[in-house]
Amino acid sequence: MNADRWYLLRLHDGDGISMTSENIQAEALVIPSLPENVLTSEACSGADIPAEQLELVYTQAPIALGTGLAVAALISLGLWGIAEHAQLLLWFCLQLLQTTVRFFLVIYYRRSENKLRKNPRWAHLYVAGALFSGVVWGCLGLLIDFSWPIEYPILIIMGLAGILAGAITSYAVVLPVYIAFMVPAILIPTQVMLAQAGQSSNEMGLLLMVFAGALLVIARNYNRSVIRTLHLRYENNDLVSRLTMTNASLEKQIKERQQAEMQLVRDRELFTKGPVTVFRWRVDAGWPIEYASKTVSQFGYEAADLVRRQTSYASLIHPNDLDRVRQAEFNTSDNRYTYLGIDYRIITADGQVRWVYDYSIPVRDEVGRITHFAGYLLDITDRKQAEFELQQEKERAQITLHSIGDAVITTDVNGQIEYLNPVAEKLTGWESDIARGLPLNRIFGHFDDASREGIEKPVVQSLQTGVTLRSSRDCVLRRHDGRSISIQYSISPLMSRGGEALGVVLVFHDVTENRSMARQLSYQATHDALTGLINRHEFEARLQSALVSARNENERHVLCYLDMDQFKIVNDTCSHAAGDKLLKDVAGLLEDCLRESDVLAKVGGDEFSILLKNCMLEDAMEITENMLAMIRTINNDGWGLKFGVSASIGIAVLDRGSESITEVMRQADLACYAAKDHGRNRIHIYQTGDQELARRHSEMKWVSRLTEAIREERLVLYCQDIVPVNPDSGGRHHFEVLVRMKDEAGELVMPDRFLPAAERYNLVAALDRWVIDRSFAWYTASGESRIMAINLSGGSLTDDAFLGFVMDKLARHAVPPASVCFEITETAAIANLDYAIRFINELKQLGCRFALDDFGSGLSSFSYLKNLPVDYLKIDGSFIRDMDTDPVNAAMVNAICQLGKVMGIEIIAEFVENDAILKMLAGIGVDYAQGYGIARPKPLDAREFEGLKSA
Repeated sequence: MNADRWYLLRLHDGDGISMTSENIQAEALVIPSLPENVLTSEACSGADIPAEQLELVYTQAPIALGTGLAVAALISLGLWGIAEHAQLLLWFCLQLLQTTVRFFLVIYYRRSENKLRKNPRWAHLYVAGALFSGVVWGCLGLLIDFSWPIEYPILIIMGLAGILAGAITSYAVVLPVYIAFMVPAILIPTQVMLAQAGQSSNEMGLLLMVFAGALLVIARNYNRSVIRTLHLRYENNDLVSRLTMTNASLEKQIKERQQAEMQLVRDRELFTKGPVTVFRWRVDAGWPIEYASKTVSQFGYEAADLVRRQTSYASLIHPNDLDRVRQAEFNTSDNRYTYLGIDYRIITADGQVRWVYDYSIPVRDEVGRITHFAGYLLDITDRKQAEFELQQEKERAQITLHSIGDAVITTDVNGQIEYLNPVAEKLTGWESDIARGLPLNRIFGHFDDASREGIEKPVVQSLQTGVTLRSSRDCVLRRHDGRSISIQYSISPLMSRGGEALGVVLVFHDVTENRSMARQLSYQATHDALTGLINRHEFEARLQSALVSARNENERHVLCYLDMDQFKIVNDTCSHAAGDKLLKDVAGLLEDCLRESDVLAKVGGDEFSILLKNCMLEDAMEITENMLAMIRTINNDGWGLKFGVSASIGIAVLDRGSESITEVMRQADLACYAAKDHGRNRIHIYQTGDQELARRHSEMKWVSRLTEAIREERLVLYCQDIVPVNPDSGGRHHFEVLVRMKDEAGELVMPDRFLPAAERYNLVAALDRWVIDRSFAWYTASGESRIMAINLSGGSLTDDAFLGFVMDKLARHAVPPASVCFEITETAAIANLDYAIRFINELKQLGCRFALDDFGSGLSSFSYLKNLPVDYLKIDGSFIRDMDTDPVNAAMVNAICQLGKVMGIEIIAEFVENDAILKMLAGIGVDYAQGYGIARPKPLDAREFEGLKSA
C-alpha cells in the first residue's frame, strides 16, 4: 500500500437530525506516511525481533565483508616492505577465503524463502563465520615484530581497532555475532603483546584490552538501541493497522448509508415519476376516487380532476371486466383475502383500452368494516400483447407439430405426458387425449437392443444436464398393440428463462425399413455378390484378428492364396455367365474341403483366400491338395473347353513372427505366382530362402519404384551413337535412345534392374509411351537430323491403342517419320507376329523405319525373317562380343550379313568393343556398328558427334 497520508475519518451529524449524503461531514486526522512494508505488514509480536535482527545483519553483510577485505588489502600493502611475504600472503588468503565463504552464505540466505529464514541455523552459521573472521583478524597480531619501526605495529593495532569499531554497526545488531568476532580478534594480538618483554608492547596490549572493553559497552548499547527501535516499529505498525481498519469500517458505513438513501429516492421516484399509479377509492356506489398520483396522466387523466369530481373508478373499468373486478372486491371484503391482485382493462381518456395490474389492500375502520381500497395500478398492456403473441406462437407450433413427419411427445418435469402429435399417435398406438397425464414409460415402451435399458434413464439425464441426448443406435419401440418397430430418438429439455426444467420434448421416427436396408448394405459391404463368400475387406479384418491371436496366444495359422488357371479363356470362349457359374462351383467345392473354423473369401475376379486356423503346415498341404483335386473334377464338357479346370495355390505361415497381414498376404501371393511359373495346377510354400520368390519379390518392389519414377519424372533419356562401318559408304548416322532411372537418392539405375519387372508386370507399355513422347519432343526442339532409334516392347505391339498413340505423337511434335527407327526384339516380334506385321506396315507407310533387334537369339529367326518387312537387322551382341576369338561366332555373323544382303536389309552390329572387331565387321560387310568401342551412352542433351570411330 503506497500512500502519502492516512486519514482517520470522524463523522458527525451535520444537523442533529439525520445523516444523509448532504449533511455528513468528515474531519481528517493526518498520520505521517510510513514505509510501505510497515503499513502493509501484520501486527508483529516481540517474538519477531530476533528474526528482524538477523535480517539486518545479513542485509549489512555485503558492505561489511567488502570493507573488511579492502582494509586487509591495505594493511597487506602497508606491511609488504617489512613483513615476511609468505606469512603476509597466507594471512591475506585466509581473509579472502573467509570473505568468500561468508559472501556465499549471504547469497544462500537471500535466495531462501521468508519462512525458512527464521530457522536458527542461519544465526548459528553467521556466528560461526564471524568467529572464523575474528580468528583470522586476530592472527594479524602474530605478524607483529616489535623490532620493526614503531609505525608498523601501530599500523596493525590501528587497523584492528578500526575493524573492531566499524564492525559495531554491522555485527552488534546481534550481540553474540559481534562478541564472536571481537574476542579472538582482540585476545590473539593482546596475548602476543603481553608476552613480549618490552614495556611498550605490554602497555599497547593493556591499552588494547581497555579498548576492547569500551567497544563491548558501545556494542551492548547499540544492540539495545536497535532492539528498542524494532519494538517501536512493531508498535507503530499495530497502531497503523488499527487505524486502517477503523478508517475502512467508517468508509463502509458511509457507503452503505449513501446506498440506502439512494434506494429510498429511487423507490419514491418509482411511485411519483415511474409507470406505477397510486390510488385510493371509497367503498361506496361507483367507487369514487379520493386520491390518484400524478402518474395517472399516462392514461390521459389529470389527478386533480379525478379527485375534485369524485370520479367513479368503476367507470374507468372496461364493461366486460367490471363484474370480475366486483367479484374480486367482494371476495376481499369477505375476509378470504388480505389483498386484491387482478388483471383487467381500463378505458383511457381518449377511449383506448389498456391492460393494468391492480394491487390493492382493503382499509378498515375501528369495527373492521372496509371503507376504502388503496393500492397501485401498473400498465401491463405490452405484457398482455406479448402473451397474446406467445399464445398465437404456441398455436402455430402445435399446427407445425401436427404437420411434421417426425413423432413428437412432450412431458412435464415429472415425466407425465402432455402432448402427442398425430405421427406419435400412429407410431405408439395411443391417442393424445387418452395418453395425457400417463407416465411416459407406459406410452413409450422403448428399450435399447444392446443394453435393454428403458427410456427413463435418458429422460432423467436430459433433465439433469440440460442438454439434448440422442440415441447412439437403433432402438425398439413396443406399440400399444404389442407390435415392435425400430426407431431413433432425441430428448431435449424444456427450460424456463430462469433455467428451471419444465419437461422434455421427445422426437423419434420409424427406422424399421432403414434398419433392414442397413443390414443388407452391411452384408453387401462384407460379402461377395456372386458367391456369397466374404470379400477382401472382411477377410483382412479376420486375418488381422488371427495375427493378434498368433502373437498373444502363440497360435499358428496358414494363409492360402488360390488363383484359377487360365480363367480368362473360360470367359472369352464360353461367356462370362459360364465363368460366373464356374466360380460358384469352385466356391462350393472349397467350402466342402474346409473345417468349420476355417475362413474362405473371394478376394478378386478369380482369386480366393483361405485362412486355416490352428493348422500345421502338413495338414494345410493335405487340405489344399484336396482342393486342387476337387477343382480338377469339375465337368467342363458342356462349355466346349479342351482343357481341364485347375488352380494354383500359394501358402504362407501366420505365426508369432509374422510382421503384418500385408506381409503375410504378399508372401502367399508370391508363392502363388511361383506355383504358376512352375507349371500351374500345383502348390508352392513360401520360404524365406527361396531364391525364386526373392527374385519375384525384388521385381515387385521395382514395379512400385518404376511407377513412382514415371509419375515423378525421374526417368532420364540417354543415347548411344550408331555409325557406318565404312565412312565412305554414305550411310546416315544413327543414335539409339536408351532409358535410365534416377532412384530416390538421385543415383542412376541401369535398365537391366527395372526392365524385367516392367515386362513381367505389364508396365513396359507405359514406359514405351513415356520414352516416345519425351524423345519426339526433344528431337523437334533440338533440330536433330540423324535417324533416332527407339526400342519397343512386345506389350506395346499387342496394345490396340499404341499405334494411334505413335501416329498422334508424330503429328503433334512434327517429327519426320523417315527420321524414326523403331527397334523390335526378335522374340517379341515372333511371339506377336500378326500384331508386329500390321504395326510395321502401318508405320512404314508413313515413312518410319524398323530394326529387328537381338537377331539370332531366337530359335526360328531365319524362318520368320521373310515375313517381317524390316529395314535393319541388329545382330545379337552375344555373337559380336568375342567374334575375334571365336570362329563359330564369326561364321554366324558372316551368315547373317550375307542373308541381309540377299534380302536388301542393312546390318547393324552391337557390342562392338574394340578395333579388332570393328575391322572384322568391315571385312564381312556389316553396314553399321554400335558399342563402347564406338561411343559410350550419354545423356540425350549432352551428345557429342566429334571423334566417332570408323573403319
